Amino acid sequence: MLGNIITILPVFLILLAGFIAGKAGVLGEGAATMLNRFVVWVPLPCLLFEVVATTDWEKLWHPGFAAVSLIGSFMVFGLGLIVGRMRGLSIADMGVDGLNASYSNAVYIGLPLLTLTLGSAVRPFVVVAGTVTLTCLFVAGVGLIEAGRSHRPGASDGMGHAMLRIFSGMARNPVIVSPLAGLAFWLSGWTLPAPLTSFLSTLGGVASPVALVAVGLFLAQRPLRQTVQSPAIGMLSLVKLIVHPAITAWLAWYVFALPADIAVAAIAVAALPTGTGPFMIAELYARDGKVTSGTIMVTTLASVATIAAVLSLLHR
Repeated sequence: MLGNIITILPVFLILLAGFIAGKAGVLGEGAATMLNRFVVWVPLPCLLFEVVATTDWEKLWHPGFAAVSLIGSFMVFGLGLIVGRMRGLSIADMGVDGLNASYSNAVYIGLPLLTLTLGSAVRPFVVVAGTVTLTCLFVAGVGLIEAGRSHRPGASDGMGHAMLRIFSGMARNPVIVSPLAGLAFWLSGWTLPAPLTSFLSTLGGVASPVALVAVGLFLAQRPLRQTVQSPAIGMLSLVKLIVHPAITAWLAWYVFALPADIAVAAIAVAALPTGTGPFMIAELYARDGKVTSGTIMVTTLASVATIAAVLSLLHR
C-alpha cells in the first residue's frame, strides 16, 4: 500500500498544482484548453512516435497478452458507451465515455508502479499496453467522435461522404498519425539519430505532467464537490477500477490461459486508473470534460486501494 501511495502521490500533486493555479487565477481563463492543445499537438506526438519507433517489437511482442489487453479494453470501452447512452449523450460524447472507462494510465503510473511491485520483467507488457492498446482505443474514440460530427445537422449527404469525413478527421489527428508514423519508421529498419531521439524523449516527457496540470485547471473551474458526486463519474470509476481488471482476469485465465506472470501483468495494467488521454481528446474536440476530469481524479485517488487489493489477490 505504501509503495502505491508513494508512486501515485506525484500524479495527485501535479493535478493539485494545476487546481491551485486555476483557483488562484495565475494562468488566466482558457489556460486548460491551451495547455491541452499544446500537449496534443507537440509533446504527445513526439512521445508516441519515439516510443513506437524505438521499441524492439520483435522481442517484446506477446500475442496472447496483446489479445487479452485489446479485447478486455474494448469490452470495457463498450460498457463506457452504455454508460454514455444511459446519460443520453450523443455518439461523439459516448466515445469519450468509452475512453473514460477503458483508458489505463499505463505510462505515467503503470511503468513505475508495476515495475516497483512486479519487477522489471513487467515493463515490456506495460509498453505494449501503453502503445498498441491505447492507440487502438484512441482510434475508436476519435472515430466515434468524427462519426458524431459527420451526422450533425446539414451533414446528411450520404454514407460515402460521411465516411470520408470520419477518416479525413482521423488522418488529421496527431494522436493517430504519430504512432502510425513511428511504426512506419520502425518497419523501415532505420535508426533514429541520437540528437533526434534526445529531442523526442525530452519533449515527449512533458506530455503527462502538463496534461495533469490542464486537468487540475479544468477542475478548478467548477465546484469540486459537485464534480466528484456525479453519478456518471461513480459508474465510470467502478467500471475502470473493478470491472476492467475482472474482465481481463477472466480472459487471461479462462479464455487464453496465459502463463501466470503474463496474466498478472495484463490484470495489473487493467487495474490502473484512467489516464489523461480521454481529457486530451475531449478538449481537442470541444466536448464536455467535466465527467472526464472527475473520473481521472477519482480513479487516481481510489486506485491506491484498488491496485493494492488486486496485487494482493494476484500474489496469493
